[in-house]
Amino acid sequence: MEQKDLELIKNVIVSVMGERLEKSEASMLKRMDERFEKSEVSMLKRMDERFEKSEATMLKLMDEKLEKSEASMLKRMDERFEKSEATMLKLMDEKLEKSEASMLKLMDEKLEKSEASMLKLMDEKLKKSETSMLKRMDEKLAESENLILDELERTRNILEKQISRVQSDMDEMKQYYRITRLENSNASMLLKITEDLSRRVEVLERGTA
Repeated sequence: MEQKDLELIKNVIVSVMGERLEKSEASMLKRMDERFEKSEVSMLKRMDERFEKSEATMLKLMDEKLEKSEASMLKRMDERFEKSEATMLKLMDEKLEKSEASMLKLMDEKLEKSEASMLKLMDEKLKKSETSMLKRMDEKLAESENLILDELERTRNILEKQISRVQSDMDEMKQYYRITRLENSNASMLLKITEDLSRRVEVLERGTA
């Protein structure tokens, strides 16, 4: 076989192989694209599911942490309020003691200097204080009276409802008692009529015997 024929055969083989490689490459690329599309859709779906689960878990954890934090904050606030209240009361007691001691000393000094003036000032202050205290007591008594009246009104409404309910139950029981008594009376009358008829039948039987 000549060199030209060999070259021709070689070229044909190379051409055929090239075409097949092109087809195979195109087929592989197409299949790869399809698989990539499916994989991408599946990955996106799984990612969405995981994001949803993660979001739900995160929200649940956040709610739990917020509840714990709120409870802890309330507890700490109560503790701080208690401490602050105790501290404030202690400081107030100390200041009142100091103020009282200071006031007593000043009062003694002023009483020594001018007993008449001090008595006058004390009378004026006592009057003002008494007026203020009476006013505050009247206000508090009015508030307390209003609260008591509101509570009495609420209690009266509740009792009226309960009494109405009991009255309704009593009416139903009376009606049931009347119906039962009527039924018993009817039953007694029927029994009496039956016994009467039985006696008459016996009398007739004896008369015909």
